[in-house]
Amino acid sequence: MPSISRKAKLAFTFSVVAICMATTSTRASAQQPQAPAQNQQMDTLAVVNGQPITRQQVATQTVRRFGADVLRGIIKKQLVYNECVRLGINISEKDINDEITKRASQFKMSAEHWVNLICQRRSLTTDQLKNDLIWHDVALRRLAADQIQVSPQDLQKQIAIKYGDKVQVREIVCSDIAMAQQILPMVKGPNAQDFGAVAKNHSINPNSAAVRGLLPPVPRHVSSNAQMEQLIFSLQEGEVSDPITVADDQVIILKCERIFPAMQLTDEQLAAEHDRLVDEISQTKLAAAAQSLSNELQASAKIVNVHNDPQLSAQMPGVAATVNGTQITKRYLAEQCIEQFGQAVLSSEINRTILMQALEANGKEVTPQEIEREIMEAASMFGQRKPDGSVNKEAWLDFVTRGDRDKVDFYLEDEVWPSTALKILVRDGVQVTQQDMQKGFEANFGPRVEALAMVFNDQRQATKVWQMAMANPTAEYFGKLANQYSVEPASQANFGEVPPIQRHGGRSRLEDAAFQLKPGEISEVVQVGEHFVVIMAQGQTTPRITQIDDVKDQLHRDIYEKKIRIAMAEQLDELTTRSQIDNFMAGTSQAGQSTQTANRNGQAPRVPFKTQR
Repeated sequence: MPSISRKAKLAFTFSVVAICMATTSTRASAQQPQAPAQNQQMDTLAVVNGQPITRQQVATQTVRRFGADVLRGIIKKQLVYNECVRLGINISEKDINDEITKRASQFKMSAEHWVNLICQRRSLTTDQLKNDLIWHDVALRRLAADQIQVSPQDLQKQIAIKYGDKVQVREIVCSDIAMAQQILPMVKGPNAQDFGAVAKNHSINPNSAAVRGLLPPVPRHVSSNAQMEQLIFSLQEGEVSDPITVADDQVIILKCERIFPAMQLTDEQLAAEHDRLVDEISQTKLAAAAQSLSNELQASAKIVNVHNDPQLSAQMPGVAATVNGTQITKRYLAEQCIEQFGQAVLSSEINRTILMQALEANGKEVTPQEIEREIMEAASMFGQRKPDGSVNKEAWLDFVTRGDRDKVDFYLEDEVWPSTALKILVRDGVQVTQQDMQKGFEANFGPRVEALAMVFNDQRQATKVWQMAMANPTAEYFGKLANQYSVEPASQANFGEVPPIQRHGGRSRLEDAAFQLKPGEISEVVQVGEHFVVIMAQGQTTPRITQIDDVKDQLHRDIYEKKIRIAMAEQLDELTTRSQIDNFMAGTSQAGQSTQTANRNGQAPRVPFKTQR
């Protein structure tokens, strides 16, 4: 892809490079550019153990999966470009570089460092970042300039959100008003119990119940429910609210834990924060204005989406869409799909090829029956069942495709088939031992330690705060220390409250320390990976199931599934390591030691099945 400086000296025209259309910034209509010559010549994108994966193969799969979405993006960007041409708006290379410098300075980085970081995180080239994302944002800001003005009222509201008073509450979420009226006497009145304990045992929100209902501090102007915000800020510390309905299936009871007064900023501090706050507000307004502008441009444009219409595709071969008469070719759409998603799809094709070679070498195959079994097991595992208790396959397929049944085949090809293939390759070697069963029972059904926790990045700071906690070993003081010093957001915001600690959860040193503590005792500084943790025990939960035989079958299924998933991941790693893979798109080469035999026709076949629907 040409760079900005080579392609546009007088005006930076985004669609020439990134979208596809105009050859100069002064033309009202757009023309289709040619794909880069080096890409046209790269007919083979990878070779796996001697078996090629072609550009056409990757193009077909990227267009199948992402073509509709990519085409919508191309159309939207072309409309923005056309509007800039109509209004005489030119985005220069200097405008682009100034925007990059501005964004980099917000993170105290050089422009070059910021560009490299964003490109790496989003798998973009520098040209894609500049010609696509940055150009588009700057163009929209110019087009919607009158809609993103920041008023003094906007600024005051943002200051209130960032630095105004906040209230921290605990919540009990009920399914209906009847449940709330039943729980209310437990937490309000002369016989009130500990609110956190009731939240843990009765709230239907598992996330907040795990931390005894405690929520992070709430600022003003962030809730979409004005009644809820008014209620929160009307409570006094220790006060419990009456039930409030927030949705058809949710009624909430709140308790005010702490009120945090507004920060008093000096004029100098406000001045220092001014530009950053204005930019935050502008970005929020820009998102809304961009959507509104996009809708207006699409409504006024003549757009023919050929890609999604089989009849039009037959009448207009080679055309993906037209925008006010300008053609977007299928070839260009395919190249844009490869540019945006080619690496991921190629990686998937490489893995598929490796698996098919391994199946062939072991005399195994993925049958429609195996596919069906994998779907039903997944649906069962995630609780998709009919009223009679049988597995609801249709509900599961709706769930994983978000109701878009046109994507069922992609789910089968991209997730079910590889999973089934790996399971076939490893399942004979996976066994569940008695030791596995015992550990699984302790982890899932055994007692857990309820504790407050603080997390630190370095041992010196951890030791310093640990000494402070030991000098005043109360839960209230420990919570204040967590709020002030913990680097883990949840424990910091929730004054040390964290979900109960289980056995065999993958943090053996922390677990051993937790289960040795008595209520009120503070642990030593425990290293967990790169962090250092201090906990204060508050007690242990009481197991509801005490006999392993009561959950033996369920436990065995869960452990087997976990072990086989681990074996599958290890098998894929091993197969990949052993394979000779030349990935020309990524510019990498791996000399493996594979004994797999390449398919004689030189291309991996697609998945030979369709699920019954």
